[in-house]
Amino acid sequence: MHHSRYNGHSDWILSHFSFPKVVTFSICVLLGITLTSCQPRNITEQKPQLETQSVQTTPSRSRLSVVDSSGYRVTLKHPAQRVVCLFESSCDGLYMLNQGNKIVGIPAEIYQQPMLYHAYSVLDPRIQAKQIQSPSQGNNATNIESLLMLQPDLVIMGGGEKQTIALLRKLGIAVYIMESSTYAQVKEELSNIAILTDATVRAKTILQYSDQKITEIQRNTAKQPHQQTIYYAWSGGRIFSTSGTQSITNDFIELAGAKNIVSTKTNQPNVNPETLIEWNPDNIVLWNTDPQLIYQRPELQTLKSVQQRRVFNLSPAFIYNPHTIKIVLTALYLHHHIYTDGQSSDNMKETQYQVLSMLYGSKAAQDLIAP
Repeated sequence: MHHSRYNGHSDWILSHFSFPKVVTFSICVLLGITLTSCQPRNITEQKPQLETQSVQTTPSRSRLSVVDSSGYRVTLKHPAQRVVCLFESSCDGLYMLNQGNKIVGIPAEIYQQPMLYHAYSVLDPRIQAKQIQSPSQGNNATNIESLLMLQPDLVIMGGGEKQTIALLRKLGIAVYIMESSTYAQVKEELSNIAILTDATVRAKTILQYSDQKITEIQRNTAKQPHQQTIYYAWSGGRIFSTSGTQSITNDFIELAGAKNIVSTKTNQPNVNPETLIEWNPDNIVLWNTDPQLIYQRPELQTLKSVQQRRVFNLSPAFIYNPHTIKIVLTALYLHHHIYTDGQSSDNMKETQYQVLSMLYGSKAAQDLIAP
């Protein structure tokens, strides 16, 4: 590499980001150390936008190459050893892949949200002790200097911070953009991360297991005389905000063997009480919200899902996160409740334990489902 190229990178950073003098000095020193090596540790090249399900991943001895959700080909010469994951679901996936020890940076939300902090403390004592750095203050607020100080060979993040992504790629740091907006994409992204971290055998085991569970649901659904309908309400009391057919919510409803009562393709439509009453869904599903919020609404008392006490809450939210392979557990939970009337809760608890044990190990599974 030529020194003029690296000097250009330094000038570009300083002209686009405002740092205190000490910070500026630190980042220049860091760039001088990091960027004067003969070759970058990894390469990213822009490719045309690709359809998610048609992407081909290419592991080999000489290079590890995948295409992310934005259509960029991300290539590493060696499996990543230092990973900064700023997309929360990617951290989760790395622990499932038994690659959590490679994580050197996490999103701030893991420390800021008690539910996430508890769950990740179960998975990693470093997080419990708050020993893993967080080079972000929240969504779209990455601290460039803090991130570079972690010396990652792979950064996993959402696609919102385009300037940060462009900068990191100019510096030769591989950036993999995650989206996790469909079940198919969740599976593909888990496979891609596995390739980049040398965990393909583990990924194959997880994906085969998840497909097996979905097949079991499909077999049982085929025996049902009536396909149940579901209305999904958002968290935080937003009971008239829902999800249309082009959403990951729709995916887990269909994976559960049910039908989304909302037929519009709009991802996040709002409805009024009259419309919900007209739809009269068999079941209502809430996200981390007390069902009493529905049962106590006077205007909803005529709904059969209210009268028959068929309002279900996906909680704790971490174990039902549909933006991870745990979407399968979400589907299993809903299928159990809508087609067996919630009978034998012990069976559902055992299912929770089996799935989480497969993903994280028996001890972590017990701690994650403990009251």
